[in-house]
Parts: sequence; C-alpha cells; structure tokens
Amino acid sequence: MRTSTTVGHVMTREVITATPATSFKDLAGMIVTDRVSAVPVVSPGGGLLGVVTEADLLCRQAHEDDALGASCPHFAGHLTRDDWRKAAAQTAATLMSAAPRTTTPGATLPEVARLLTTSGVRRLFVLDGGQLVGVVARRDLLRTFLRTDEDVRADIDRTVFEDALHADQNSVLASVEHGVVLLTGRLEYEADVATAQRLALAVPGVVGVRNRMDFVWRGEGPQHAGG
Repeated sequence: MRTSTTVGHVMTREVITATPATSFKDLAGMIVTDRVSAVPVVSPGGGLLGVVTEADLLCRQAHEDDALGASCPHFAGHLTRDDWRKAAAQTAATLMSAAPRTTTPGATLPEVARLLTTSGVRRLFVLDGGQLVGVVARRDLLRTFLRTDEDVRADIDRTVFEDALHADQNSVLASVEHGVVLLTGRLEYEADVATAQRLALAVPGVVGVRNRMDFVWRGEGPQHAGG
C-alpha cells in the first residue's frame, strides 16, 4: 500500500487545543480567531479527552430565554440534561462532548472518507499511541484532487505499471486530463488489465479511469497463480 494514500499525509498537524480548564470565552476566541469549527480538549500528557464544537458554545445563546424562564411553572421542559449542562458551562470540562470520532495516521483515505460520510461528522481527530497528533477534515481529503495531471500520470507509471505489473513501459500508456485517466496499450495477461484499472483508480487525485487496454493471453499470469 502506498503511504501517500494515508491520513498521515493529508492531516493538519498543528492543532489548536484546549485543556479542561480553558474558559468559555477563550474557547469562543479560538473558534472565531483561528477559524476552526471544533477544539479538541487534551490532558497534560496529550491524550484526547473530548471536543468542544461551535454548536456546544451556541447552546448558551440558544437557550438564554429558556434559562430566564426556568423558574416559571409553565416552563416547557423540552431541554435535555445535556442542554442544561452546556448552556450553563463556563469551562471546556463542562462544555465538551466525550468520545469524539478518531482515526490513526495509517488509515487509508477511502476508509476515512467512508467514516466521515456515514457518521455525518466534519472531522476526525488523529491519534497515535493514544496521543493527539493531528486532525483530518473533509476538505483535507479533497486536497488529493489538487494534484497536477502530470503528477498523477507519473504516479501511475511508477506504482501501477512499473512496481505492481512490471510492464514494458513501451507497451503501455497512461494519459490524464482533469484527473480522468485513459489507459491504453497492451499487457501480457487479461487479469493484468483489470488490475491496472483497479490500481490506477486508487492513485491519489484520480477522478475516474477509462480502460482501453488490450492483452496477449487470457487468464492470470504466474504472479496471480502464486498468491
């Protein structure tokens, strides 16, 4: 597996963090000034304790009217205990949500993309040995699509045709336009044509693959038969 497809290569390493004692006002300042949507709360040793989001801070304003009328008999008790806790919170320890979503530096981009999509969260905190080492957001995954067509083509030549398939470079060609790859030429075995498409599609920055390759022999080559 190519290391360029892992979280460690796209995550943000300089993470704005808070401690459990960080004040409400300082948390609001971090989110506004540093233009982040969430602040992780860490222990003195760097362990991840929780996260404070924009929504957590807004809970105070969202329920100001409710708090003012809380002593009234007709008060609508629609607030949860968690709502009250956050609305009255003054520090990160009482504001934060525990157990935020996490990943590791070695996780692949497809794995993280699936988790971000299915969970609905906007970012994952990256832990290495229990320590917070970065954060990966949805926009970080999109950075791979900013690679130039020439970089993508060179990556396919090296990792797909040369390293994986050991193909004759004079018999194969990958051309790339706006991230869409066109594979042409001839490989020795039929199975190699399908493998070329699968591996090319996994190269960072590839939007799609059109496979126009031919082959000499049907079936699988010796490299497939061996494992």
